[in-house]
Amino acid sequence: MSILQSGITAPATIAKRKKDTGHRIRVTIAATAAIITVVSIAVYGAGYYLLPLEERPYSDKYEMLKPGGTIGLKLGILGTVLFFIIFLYAFRRLIPWLGRIGTARHWMDFHVIAGITAPIIIAFHASFKFQGIAGVAFWIMLTVALSGVIGRYLYAQIPRSLSAAELTLSELHAGEKELSDALLGQSVYSAERLSRALHVPTAAHIRHIGPLYAVAEMISLDVALPFRLAALRRASCGFNAKILTIGGLLSSGNPEVEQIVRLVRQKASLSKRVVFLGQSQRVFHLWHVIHRPFSYAFVVLAVIHIAVVMGLGFVSMGFR
Repeated sequence: MSILQSGITAPATIAKRKKDTGHRIRVTIAATAAIITVVSIAVYGAGYYLLPLEERPYSDKYEMLKPGGTIGLKLGILGTVLFFIIFLYAFRRLIPWLGRIGTARHWMDFHVIAGITAPIIIAFHASFKFQGIAGVAFWIMLTVALSGVIGRYLYAQIPRSLSAAELTLSELHAGEKELSDALLGQSVYSAERLSRALHVPTAAHIRHIGPLYAVAEMISLDVALPFRLAALRRASCGFNAKILTIGGLLSSGNPEVEQIVRLVRQKASLSKRVVFLGQSQRVFHLWHVIHRPFSYAFVVLAVIHIAVVMGLGFVSMGFR
């Protein structure tokens, strides 16, 4: 069954593409809304947030932007709601109807957007004053958000099927062979040039480095790949085309070249994932062990903070 053809029938392929397109649109809308919200608050409140703490009570925006103000309080509620939305990713395993809404990858994308946005909104809510329990909760939340970005990257390094099940090593090797066979038919580039573009470390090398070094090497390969693909484009185009494509970073407009570039990108990405598979799985499981306790700790501290603030009229924990 062909990996390149996804092993599914044409109608299923069309349905999957429609679902993925719809998901990309929703993710784009969510990310755009998050960016607009953060930028709007930053622009509106810049004059207030940049003031020294002792001068803020004299600002005409103080009653709105202080943590207990008309806007500040709503930002606190929004940030908390966003963070609790993050937990829907875990709850989808326990709540049947949530599990039927999208794949694990779809949930992960929104999980990351909410996880990045929540600490920023909470920082605005706190007017960048991090004291007491609320301060500890914020730094824990920031740690959770940053580790979540790392977790999303690690999750993407473990190849999965359409059903989100991890692919076996034999399936991955089959995919590699299929891509290699597809590249054999091209006559634009020499085997040596393709080999340079497709370079990945050996499995023996990866086994002998630590997990953290493995993650660093994976990231370096991902950063280098666009430049290796650009070198392929430059090798097949003239001076004017090199200028127009910004040194090969943009599409050359040549269908044959772009088809080869697409195959090389897929092959290099898949080969990297195969070589790093063991280390990726090991680090991802270790990440879970670290990420979850911090998430639960934030929930406990957030609940304590909210309860105390509500009980004392929005004046506790330094949030005045």
